[in-house]
Amino acid sequence: MSETFKRNAKWFLLAGVALAVSFLIQAPYMAFAIYAFLLLVGIAHFSSVAWLSGLDCERRISKTTLYQGEDADVEVILTNRRGWPIPWIFVEDLGPRDFPLAGEKTRLAILMPGRSITLRYTLTCPRRGYHRIGPLLMESGDLFGLQRRFRTGEQQDYISVLPTVAYIDTFNIGARRPQGPVRITNRVYEDPTRISGIREYVRGDPLNRIHWKASARTGELFVKQSEPSNVLGATLILDLFGPCYQGEDAESRMELAITTTASIAYLLQASGEQVGMVTNGRDAAEIARYEVEAQATLSRDDAENSVVGEGESDRLNPLTVPTRRSSVQALMIVENLARVMPTDGLDVGQLILSEFRRLPRDAALLPVVPTVTEDLALVLGEMKLSGFAVTVFLIKNPAGYEKIAALLMAHEINCIHIEHERQLHEISPARIGR
Repeated sequence: MSETFKRNAKWFLLAGVALAVSFLIQAPYMAFAIYAFLLLVGIAHFSSVAWLSGLDCERRISKTTLYQGEDADVEVILTNRRGWPIPWIFVEDLGPRDFPLAGEKTRLAILMPGRSITLRYTLTCPRRGYHRIGPLLMESGDLFGLQRRFRTGEQQDYISVLPTVAYIDTFNIGARRPQGPVRITNRVYEDPTRISGIREYVRGDPLNRIHWKASARTGELFVKQSEPSNVLGATLILDLFGPCYQGEDAESRMELAITTTASIAYLLQASGEQVGMVTNGRDAAEIARYEVEAQATLSRDDAENSVVGEGESDRLNPLTVPTRRSSVQALMIVENLARVMPTDGLDVGQLILSEFRRLPRDAALLPVVPTVTEDLALVLGEMKLSGFAVTVFLIKNPAGYEKIAALLMAHEINCIHIEHERQLHEISPARIGR
């Protein structure tokens, strides 16, 4: 039973009791007044319902992907498709409350049949995220002021605001390996184009590695030895496990982690290196609702609350951008970072183990984390022993830095502490990928 029905039923019940009393005391004028009141309430009810039906809403946004501080132009058109006029209607396009705007986001108007009203405003986007624009909130009521009704539109849109990118000037962008060539200490992969010498043939060696000239000269079989491959590029491992981000500065630490990831991605792409990303965060686009059911209520708060929540996602699979060379690779990573949200599904240790078989061995691992536990240090140590080059970026953790650095040093893993965005400009190239 709806709130509207309950409210009107209360009025009709009270009027019925009063009408019965008027008959008992034989008061015809009182009965006439009650009849008039019931007629008034009925007209008010049906007119307020009718005036908010048959309205079509269309929204246009100039661009849906922006950098922080950029503007988006929004145009909303509301059309009356019914054959009767609406004496008064108040409309407001819902959106982020803390975003500066210029223009007309609200309007009070009379809407004739077949006519439209248009809202035009410019929204400035100051922070990263996947932000909802809409739906349109409509308010109207009867001419007597007895009832007001609210209704929300069915369309809501989203804009994606990209994270900050700090360009790292200390790297030699013209160099083939700006982070420095990193040799894998364990011979997981060998580069057949880099011959380091020859050795005697051992049963099981592939025939394509036999050095035929040396074998012909000596009369014995020799095989070519190759140097281990160098690490080119990196896979960024971004930790957005919610319980690791606690306290008053949780949001700023998370944004710094995202900025660090985006900045290194752009650096590696500009250097011609392969780059990819894996994160345990969830994609806000997966829980976004682009079309919602129109809600009709008697309260503005109820109307707004009906559209605050997004959908739900039980996704535990990591969000990944495969490691490869591409002119748009960094942009793909940054677009994913714009939408990424913290999660409590997988911690970063579980994330690395789940993706182990899919991680390319010829790319360094660069975990970007708020903290390092003993279990995570063991996981990273295993990755190091498996042939990966590993460098950890620790985000804004001055209290635990010394202990964490010692934990990682035991596994010969370098740790770079990032406390401020400006430190990204001061990273030593030789320290990445070692």
